[in-house]
Amino acid sequence: MPVIRNYGLHLTLDGYGADHIKLADINLLFETLNELPEKIGMRKIGFPHIAQFKEAEIAGISGIIMVVESHISIHTYSNKEFISLDVYSCKQFNPQIVIDYIKKIYNIGEMEINVIDRGKKFPVANIH
Repeated sequence: MPVIRNYGLHLTLDGYGADHIKLADINLLFETLNELPEKIGMRKIGFPHIAQFKEAEIAGISGIIMVVESHISIHTYSNKEFISLDVYSCKQFNPQIVIDYIKKIYNIGEMEINVIDRGKKFPVANIH
């Protein structure tokens, strides 16, 4: 697990060739966002907020859950078999747990993953 010496980590994951049926499942997205924070040691603030879009070109679902440590968001495009995820946190977490969890749930074929150190000049003594 990376050691945070700055404000936090920002994981981005773009997945291609995902299961289009699962990408269109609003209940699955809700469950995913509701369960993921606990898996990486974060604390939820309420429940996921979900919006579904049915127009052909942008058909899919977007969801976000606020956590004490920041947020987790997921956007799906079922007709394009694409999923985009962000986990932004001032708390240390293991990105591989998120990657494995999302890949398994949505049967993702190929992924682009970035882990970005955020706030490199932030006074970390105040939050860590």
